[in-house]
Amino acid sequence: MIGPTWKDEVLKVQQDSSLPITSRCNKILDVLKQNGLCYKQSIEPKMILVHVKNRGGQLVSVGDVHSKGAAMAQIGFSMAKIGESVCFELPTSVPEKEKVLQANKSLAELSNQQLCGPLGCERFASVSSSHLVTFLRAVLASCKTSEAELSTNGFLSLDSMMQKKDDLKQMCMDGWDWLVISSEVETHIPELAQFLAQALNSDHGVKTASNELETACTIASIYELQAADAKDLKKAEQAAMASRPACGNYIGAITAFVKQYTGGEAFPLLKLLQSIGKQYGGSTVWGQEFTELLAFTDFKSKETTYPWIRLALATCQMCASKQYIRDGISKLVNPSDFSKLKQKGMAVQVAAAEKLLMEAWQLCQSSPLTLDQKAQPMGRYLTRVALFLLGKGAKGPEAKVYKQLEEITDIFTAEMMSMGKYGKMDVTEPAAPSSASAQQASVPCGLEATADPAKIALASLKNLEVGKYYFFATEPLKVYKFESIDATKAVLLHKPFFGAPDKKEIQHKDLKGLKLWAKPMPTLQPAEALNALQPSVCMMAEFGRAKAQHLLYQKYQELFGFKIESCPMGTQVCCVSCTPRLGDFDLVVSNTNQLFANNKFSKNDLVLIPLGHVVLQPKEKVTKSSVVLQLAGWKFDDALVVSHSKCNFEKQSGHWCPFFWCKEMKEEKDKDDAAQPTEKATLVRATVKNLDLTIPCLKNKVALQIGTPLWVELQEEAKKRKKP
Repeated sequence: MIGPTWKDEVLKVQQDSSLPITSRCNKILDVLKQNGLCYKQSIEPKMILVHVKNRGGQLVSVGDVHSKGAAMAQIGFSMAKIGESVCFELPTSVPEKEKVLQANKSLAELSNQQLCGPLGCERFASVSSSHLVTFLRAVLASCKTSEAELSTNGFLSLDSMMQKKDDLKQMCMDGWDWLVISSEVETHIPELAQFLAQALNSDHGVKTASNELETACTIASIYELQAADAKDLKKAEQAAMASRPACGNYIGAITAFVKQYTGGEAFPLLKLLQSIGKQYGGSTVWGQEFTELLAFTDFKSKETTYPWIRLALATCQMCASKQYIRDGISKLVNPSDFSKLKQKGMAVQVAAAEKLLMEAWQLCQSSPLTLDQKAQPMGRYLTRVALFLLGKGAKGPEAKVYKQLEEITDIFTAEMMSMGKYGKMDVTEPAAPSSASAQQASVPCGLEATADPAKIALASLKNLEVGKYYFFATEPLKVYKFESIDATKAVLLHKPFFGAPDKKEIQHKDLKGLKLWAKPMPTLQPAEALNALQPSVCMMAEFGRAKAQHLLYQKYQELFGFKIESCPMGTQVCCVSCTPRLGDFDLVVSNTNQLFANNKFSKNDLVLIPLGHVVLQPKEKVTKSSVVLQLAGWKFDDALVVSHSKCNFEKQSGHWCPFFWCKEMKEEKDKDDAAQPTEKATLVRATVKNLDLTIPCLKNKVALQIGTPLWVELQEEAKKRKKP
């Protein structure tokens, strides 16, 4: 059953970085089983090839296949120790199936008859137990071996190896249980095979730990599978870390090597190194010290970053003889070798070697050879050149000391010409690649960038990028735009607010004085912004609010408890220090918040208005309980609302405004509400004016006596809602 439901669920689990990679792998397999896309089957080794995405595209290492076979033979082959074996059905698409067949065929052809090529009966491709099944295929095919304890006259022999009477024969002839994933899964989620191979080859250290080359290939493979608009090497590094490779503590150095020195987004140099590794390098570990030197050594050249010298050193370290491997880590190339190559006396020779290696690769590129075929002469050439420069020819695989680079180059050329049987060799020098703009930090650098002085200068200084803004510490307020850079100088441009632009050309060595301008670029505020924020424009509503506040205070002083005619200040408008009328308050309130008249009032003689701060409130937030003032000429979006006053009699805080204490009277008594008072409403809503301001108020609709309870008449809207 194929559809979006299972696919979405698988992708969700795969991308859930909060879970360990093995947990994600198990959950994905469970989802596939539930949807009938994964099943168990006993499979013979002859039916299984290696998946092209296994171990970052490296498939298996020829040397590892036989060395692991020897280790298993020593302790005895056991079905119980195989662990979980997972494979995919071969693709139904002919081109995709051909890729798997061709990759396995090429590996077998280049193995010097140590591996068995496709037989034509294969139906599956492994993403775990790959070295084991490949070794058993080699045993069944009686392939050559360099492992003395396995050899019968230089070949593998099932009959001879069966003498131990372990499970070898059963494993070879009958096979064992595999978890098989439908080919349709890979059709819908092409990146899943890479993910599962990464997870299944990191199971509690039982599998072979990922070395630096495999981790680099995994990072590159994940990067290539990312969406075109979301490619990011840092995210690819994080995904590779999910399987917790043994080199995880220094994976940043591996990513830096992949980014700077493997040829760009197609990773041609890394894929060359990968092909060399699976033919000659086994699972040799480079080690943290070597890897960091490989990625971060500065050869102090303005012309090149020496990608080919670095590749040669990596090849030399990877293909070291067994006597130079201690605890699984290659010790052939050491820190003193890097120091030697950095010496001034070596500069001319190292530069010449870099050029020769680059030209050799151009010759390979012009040939019809496959990558695995190119890797044979290039691998030998890289190793010979590195050992020659280091003076370690006698320690190499050939144990031979060459006298000159020219001698090594002649041998390489002869080896390339001898491969003419694979097709016509075209030795025409390809056109030089065009210079590209500076790369983003998360994108691999193209091979041309390693020999571009401008790009080398940019890469040597942190945060330096064309188009960004910088300043000098001596002129902190003068901001320059990084306009351009060529082989010798950079152009900076400062545009002052007033006056002509200031153009500055500086040498590469002076670029280190630049500091990144992290703030917004200095600019004058636009006229429209200034005009919009002028007080005469933006504060008109505030001016109106202040006017309404003044008129409200003025009206309150006039109406509630102050006599204007005897104001001691001698002004027409009374202030708060005036004496209350009759010396008593017109209203009193109980501790149950009930208002009573404290004087006699004729009809409409008592007028209560709100007192409080006038605020600007968006009209959409105004409710029926809001106290809204009306000011003549008001045309703004906000309403003028009087905020409710607060009063605490016990604490003697705030101020008491009777307007906000008046409660509505229910005209009809609810049968179930015994607490409802029986008095009639005594107040109605109305408005009063003070010049341009209209103020909501409460007036008595009947004459009041001392002690009359004050209730506000029910609003008309409320009355209408009560009617059935």
